[in-house]
Amino acid sequence: MLFLVVALLTIDPVSSINLNRFLIPPNGTKYEYETKYFDSLIDHFSFTSSKTFPLKYLISTKNFTKGGPILFYAGNEGPIETFAENTGFMWDNAPDMKAALVFAEHRYYGASLPFGKESFQDPQHFGFLTAEQAMADYAALIVNLTTTNENFRSSPVIAIGGSYGGMLAAWMRMKYPNLVLGTIDTSFVISGLFVWFIFVYSTSSIASSAPIWMFPNMSDCGGFTRITTEVFRKNGSEGCVKNVRAVWDRITDLSKAPSGMTLLTNMFKLCEPLREVGQLTDYLKDFFSLVAMVNYPYNASFLGNFPPWPVSYFCRDLNTFNADEQPAIAISRLSTAFRQLANYTQTLKCINLTIDTSITGHTWGLQTCMDMVEPECSDPMKSMFPAAQWDAEIYSLNCQKQYAVRPRLDLANIAFWGKNIRTATNIVFSNGDLDPWSAYGVLDNADVPHCNVIRIPSGAHHLDLRAANKADPADVKAARTSELQIIQKWTSKWQMSTTRVRKSAPFRDVFVYLISVIRGSR
Repeated sequence: MLFLVVALLTIDPVSSINLNRFLIPPNGTKYEYETKYFDSLIDHFSFTSSKTFPLKYLISTKNFTKGGPILFYAGNEGPIETFAENTGFMWDNAPDMKAALVFAEHRYYGASLPFGKESFQDPQHFGFLTAEQAMADYAALIVNLTTTNENFRSSPVIAIGGSYGGMLAAWMRMKYPNLVLGTIDTSFVISGLFVWFIFVYSTSSIASSAPIWMFPNMSDCGGFTRITTEVFRKNGSEGCVKNVRAVWDRITDLSKAPSGMTLLTNMFKLCEPLREVGQLTDYLKDFFSLVAMVNYPYNASFLGNFPPWPVSYFCRDLNTFNADEQPAIAISRLSTAFRQLANYTQTLKCINLTIDTSITGHTWGLQTCMDMVEPECSDPMKSMFPAAQWDAEIYSLNCQKQYAVRPRLDLANIAFWGKNIRTATNIVFSNGDLDPWSAYGVLDNADVPHCNVIRIPSGAHHLDLRAANKADPADVKAARTSELQIIQKWTSKWQMSTTRVRKSAPFRDVFVYLISVIRGSR
């Protein structure tokens, strides 16, 4: 997904961060949009305060015509501009759909800080960093847009998101299936001769690479590392997998030798002398997982600057494995392959292992200690990563030590329907088989009979939401076509419903008049 834990195989949140150190801010923009802010409540679920904060959102109405849909991107864990630049599916299809595009930033990320520089000061300030509060921000923004802009009053909303944003998009449909603000459908409810006309504003969702079942006791915690390994095996080779699997012990052993840390620093061309071997191994674990996620068929600069099919690029000189090879020589071969990929554009003077020190650098790590608990473990018999177990109690204790909060391990079962989502409707769950996060996604239509499940054999992490590219595999193109057809089906039903409402308006007025006459004569 668009997040990852640096010490992926540990249970210590102290050593975990998000992907901010890999996330590349856009250098300019290839799309046209306005940057705006919406005053959203800091706390949507209590009445102890009415304080607000400015939530950033981007909006484009260049191709919009009145009545057209609003494609609403549910922002992820990072600055919203990055996701706007990397969700070309929305931009590609906006002209034909005559759609407005809205990209909403997630609270506590980017510029949307509820308490400014004090947002991460203590639990009293960062305690409002939850998916539920973020979705309430998005719901309030949708209501604001459709009530203050006359041109949006009859527009259906399609929530779109990838990765964590895909989770939010799916949950938006499940938690806010209707917003009472626009005319779609008219229902008559007669009770004591009172009549209520409910005007329902409907949303549907495209949830790409959304691991909504990543939470405790929902899936195999080793699924991520297992699929990462399969990607390296399929797009690289078995020899490449064996070389990576062997490197962990080799690095650890070399670090204990005289001048071993200096040698490792030089092999990997690190910016600073290596102080702890875990700095390097944690970075490499993250890097290999990241490369599997962004294993796109063309050059991309989303989570790093990479060539086409970066897994194959990395493995090209590592296809031969020799268990008896001198450790230093084996590490040198792997470090060369690593440097060539990590510095593919030849713009880096050295490799920086430093954790992001920006104000939002630890935000995802913090969120995983509250509502987004993501158990990760590894079995070296099934993956190329070293053995690691996940212990909920130790994890919770470390969250308390680091952030003074404890995770709510069962929250997803209560707030987000757990694995019982059979009654969900109008959601497209798309997953690529080359995406490690598909281990926790919805892969079988039997689990969601009223939704659509799309499997993409050649798809990496939400590749279907990226802009169309001539190098896209046929199954990725087919997935986008299916998603577009489903959206068109939803919007066509919407338009038919609004047409029926307009035609029924005279009958409705007569009905209301007759009821008023009856009540007046009593």
